Amino acid sequence: MSFGKTIKNLRRKHDMTQEHLAEILSISPQAISRWETDMAMPDISLIAPLCNLFNITSDELLGIDLSRRQETISAICDEADKYSSRGYLEKAREILEDGLRKYPDNCDIIYNLMYVSSFQKDSTGDRKYLDEAIKWGEKILEQSTVDHQRHGAIQILCYSYRDVGRLDEAVKMAESMPFMALSREMLLSNIYSGDKAYDSMQSKAENLLQFLSNSLFFMQTKLDSGEMAYTPEEEATLRDKRIAFLHLFFENGDFGFYHTHLSDTHREQAFYYAQKEDYEKALHHLSLAAEHAIKFITSVNEDCTSLVFRGTYRGSWCTSSSENEASRLLKKMESKVFDKIRENKEFSIITERLSEYADNWRTE
Repeated sequence: MSFGKTIKNLRRKHDMTQEHLAEILSISPQAISRWETDMAMPDISLIAPLCNLFNITSDELLGIDLSRRQETISAICDEADKYSSRGYLEKAREILEDGLRKYPDNCDIIYNLMYVSSFQKDSTGDRKYLDEAIKWGEKILEQSTVDHQRHGAIQILCYSYRDVGRLDEAVKMAESMPFMALSREMLLSNIYSGDKAYDSMQSKAENLLQFLSNSLFFMQTKLDSGEMAYTPEEEATLRDKRIAFLHLFFENGDFGFYHTHLSDTHREQAFYYAQKEDYEKALHHLSLAAEHAIKFITSVNEDCTSLVFRGTYRGSWCTSSSENEASRLLKKMESKVFDKIRENKEFSIITERLSEYADNWRTE
C-alpha cells in the first residue's frame, strides 16, 4: 500500500477530515491532499507526531513490511554464515557490511559481524579487526535485548579484552556471568521428563565433553614463577588421556566433530616423538592424525550410534580456517622436525593419502 493510501485510511479510521489533521499538525490542508495523492511526502519532523497520533510505528506508517524485513535480514545472516562457518571470513564480512548499509544498527547483523571480526586475521596472522569486534560487542550490550546475542557479545568481549590487554575488564565481565551449574543445559536436564529430559541430558553431556576435551589439550601454561605447569613428558601424557577419554565416549568410532580433536592431538604427539627421535611412534601418531582428518572430511555428518550420544546429529560445526583438515595437517608436516623421516615410505604414504583430500571447505 502506498503512503498516500495509508494516510487516507488512517485519517478516515480516526474520523478526521483533511482540515482537522492539518490543524493538528500545523500545516495546510493542501499538504495533506498532496500526501494522499502520493504527490509529496511529509517532512521527517512530522513522522513522529503522525505515529503518535495514529498509535502506529514508523514502519507501519511508511509501509515497511516488518516480517519481510526480518526475512531479508535473516537471509543476509544465513548467507554470511555459509562462508564464516567454513573460514571464508572476508567474504562473510562483505555480505554483512553490505547488509548493515541497508539496515543500519540492526543487532542481528552486528552480532554476526562481531563474530567475524573477532576471528579474522591478515596475511601476517594478526587479528586486524579485534578493536572492531570490541566495538560491535559493546554496541550489542547497549542495544540488544536478546539474551543469546548479549551472552555471545560477552563471550567475544571477554576474549577480545584479554587479547588487547584490558584484563581487568575481561575478568569483571566474566565474573558477572552465572556459574556452570546455572547454565541452560544444567537446568533443562533437571526440569524436563521423558524424551526432552533424555535430549537435554545428551546436550549437557556433549557440552561437558567438549569442555573437558579442550581443557586436557590446553592445560599446559606458564605459571607465575615462569615455569611451565607440566614437563613435556607430562604434557604428552595429558594428550594420551584426551585420546583415551574420547575413545571411551565414542566406542563405535563415530566421533563426528571430535575427529578434529583426535587429529590435532595425534599430530602434537607426532611432533613430540619426532623431537625425541622416536620416529616409529611419530609415524604411528601421524598416521592416526591423517586418519581422523580424513574421516572428519568424509563422515562428519553421520548420526552417532555410540551409547551416550546415540541418535544425535553430528553435522553442525564451524571453523575459522577455509582449509580443510587434510590441508592443515599437510602444512604442519612441512616442519623440519620431520626431515629425518620425510623420505620414509610410511611418511610418503601418509602425505599421498592426505593430498587426495586436501582442499578448501565448500560453502554448500
